[in-house]
Amino acid sequence: ENLPMMVLAEHQKISYHTINNFRSSDHANELVKKSFLYFTNLLEAEGLINEGAIFIDGTKIEADANRYTFVWRKAAEKFHEKLKGQAVELYDELIVKEVVKAMAQEKVQTSQGLEELAQETEDEIEKLTKEIEQEPKAIPGGSLRKARRRGLKKLLHRLKKDYVPRMKKYEEAEEIFAGRNSYSKTDHDAT
Repeated sequence: ENLPMMVLAEHQKISYHTINNFRSSDHANELVKKSFLYFTNLLEAEGLINEGAIFIDGTKIEADANRYTFVWRKAAEKFHEKLKGQAVELYDELIVKEVVKAMAQEKVQTSQGLEELAQETEDEIEKLTKEIEQEPKAIPGGSLRKARRRGLKKLLHRLKKDYVPRMKKYEEAEEIFAGRNSYSKTDHDAT
């Protein structure tokens, strides 16, 4: 498809295997390195670059230049309220399982409260693990403690991997809004 490549290849059809074998060979690696050095020396000799301006860096920066770069207040508030409701439901579930001592529901609706909830759940899991170690190996019908621990681990995972990070994100967004209806993810001052 590429005319300059067709001319260089003298109209021969080269298999992609051939190109890949060349590209991945040690010989090609040395050729590329030498070519880079020769090219750099040539640019330096011509005065186009100076020695201190050469950087080889593997940094990759994710582009955030799509049409979804703005955070909208209504959407953030809507999803924040929904998350607060889910956090209260999770809290109620942990109360029923007698993991959490009395804690105000309003406190659970903050990232700090959710982190405390996660810590209490972790403590309960550790306590259960110690009790399980004391149990005999074979229990007819399975260990109730193991089943309870499994359920608590599932809730803890949901708390740590989903609820806490999202709650922090919405709380940060509320601070950034500062009375505005939107802000840009890349430039918080832009609306």
